Amino acid sequence: MNEKDKKTDLGTLKINNEVIASIARNAALQVDGVEELKSNPIKMIIDLFSKGYNNKGINLDILEGEVKVGLTIIVKYGMTIPDLANVVQENIRTAIEEMTGLTVSEVNVNIGDIHSEETTE
Repeated sequence: MNEKDKKTDLGTLKINNEVIASIARNAALQVDGVEELKSNPIKMIIDLFSKGYNNKGINLDILEGEVKVGLTIIVKYGMTIPDLANVVQENIRTAIEEMTGLTVSEVNVNIGDIHSEETTE
């Protein structure tokens, strides 16, 4: 039985990787200053052949009940990047642990771009 599978009196609960990735994605996007997630098409193709999981910019590695998350975000111009990254990490860790009961050992945040508002005249 997988670490994401929980045996109960009535049967087995299985948490799909897409669910965990969706939790991480939503938790990141809830942070003020995160414009969007950036996915790397080449990395997604490489990950198809590895043991990891990559979906829409979220990389997951789940081993022995511990989750490692990796993501690349696009940041709103003017934000303090280290502070923003810390909030994203904590938000993702808290959301995954509270919603799934799994332990998050790492949340690696890459800054892929900065989005600046373009003014039109």
